[in-house]
Amino acid sequence: MTSLPRPSRRAFLAASASALILPRFAAPAFAQSSAGDVDVAIIGGGAAGIAAALKVAASGRSHVLIEAGKRLGGRAATVEAFGLPFDLGANRFARTESGLADAAEAAGLPLVNVPSARRLYLGGQQAKEGQYDDFAAAIGRTERAIAATADAGRDIGAASALPDAGVWTATVAAVLGPLGCGRSLAEVSTLDLARRDPAPDDVTSAIGVGALLQRLAAPLNVRLGAKVTRIDTGGRLAVMALEGGGTLRARTVILAVPAAVIAAGAIRFNPPLPARLAGAFRAYPSGLMEHVGFLLPGNPLDLAPDELVDVKAGTTPPGALYARVGGTDLHVAVFGADTAAEIAAKGEPAGLALARGFLAASFGATAAAKVEKVAVSRWSTDPLIRGAMAVGTPGAGAGRRAFAEPVGRLTLAGEYTSLDGWGTLAGAFASGEIAAERAIRVTGGPA
Repeated sequence: MTSLPRPSRRAFLAASASALILPRFAAPAFAQSSAGDVDVAIIGGGAAGIAAALKVAASGRSHVLIEAGKRLGGRAATVEAFGLPFDLGANRFARTESGLADAAEAAGLPLVNVPSARRLYLGGQQAKEGQYDDFAAAIGRTERAIAATADAGRDIGAASALPDAGVWTATVAAVLGPLGCGRSLAEVSTLDLARRDPAPDDVTSAIGVGALLQRLAAPLNVRLGAKVTRIDTGGRLAVMALEGGGTLRARTVILAVPAAVIAAGAIRFNPPLPARLAGAFRAYPSGLMEHVGFLLPGNPLDLAPDELVDVKAGTTPPGALYARVGGTDLHVAVFGADTAAEIAAKGEPAGLALARGFLAASFGATAAAKVEKVAVSRWSTDPLIRGAMAVGTPGAGAGRRAFAEPVGRLTLAGEYTSLDGWGTLAGAFASGEIAAERAIRVTGGPA
């Protein structure tokens, strides 16, 4: 799931899920894998896997994209809620240096610009210019302090590196921690957080980001509902065993499933993964982030379409708001860490209570009273997903580099393999393209 973009002073001043929801967009009629071996097998049909398969297919190599679930897209899933397309996970991405934006435009798929700037609210009112300045300055001081701590070789919990930001201390910690990567800053490596520097998300799709990815994948050779349980790379060809029986063979494999799925032992490896790599998976648990969608008819908050609103942390669990998605009455509240775990465990009742509490504290009781029903994501309890992005724990910040190193015939892809773009859709897509370049070389020829 894409994390919330980091706020900046320039951006601020420029601004002065559910198991009960049926998909609206049916999956396209994918070609199924034919019998026989392939050059490249891509395991995992999220953004990284789709990007890898597109690049391999364009090279002329034979491929198969294997997905354990019933749809493609991974943590980008567009469903119907309240008669509207609702992205349960990743809902926007960065156009800058984005292979995903390039691929969508080349395929003639619709992209829509959204504000990369963010609004700031406190006490039910939009912040004044001086308050924007103060908060943006507090974010900047905090990021510099975290970077300085990492540069000094102290890979400690990022919370210990935070300077005193006065009235903004709790808000800064929430924006960088639970709302930024799905974990409390006490649980986040200073080194891992300091290296993260993705471009701001500034584009989406009118049909939904999940639907966009599925449309991109339409020409690919796909096997849905095929769960790989074992990968054997010891022979001339890599052999993948499927749940329920059957195997697939390939000259090289791109593994593009979430890091938490690998860490949980859902796939066995022969030979086993190197100790350093296996240790890295254990040291990079998932952050938890969930979306709660609801309608606010009549624009009672007086917000522009697709604005992202930060709220000064107070007595309620911290959250952020995507307002008027696509210019409609759909609004999406984002919650992280322990609050996200509660939503994933209890579903819509928890999401409804949290959304109302967040709106009442942030914008007033009138807005909260308008919310009668919600749709929620539950990524943390999905066995094929198991949370949001992979986040380095204190002391393990250097371990992310291990994910970028190929292991024989096996190459990893996914948001977690990116040093500076982890936790983002653009980072995941780029990782798939990078993995595909290696696979193409392995199978004999230039990328």
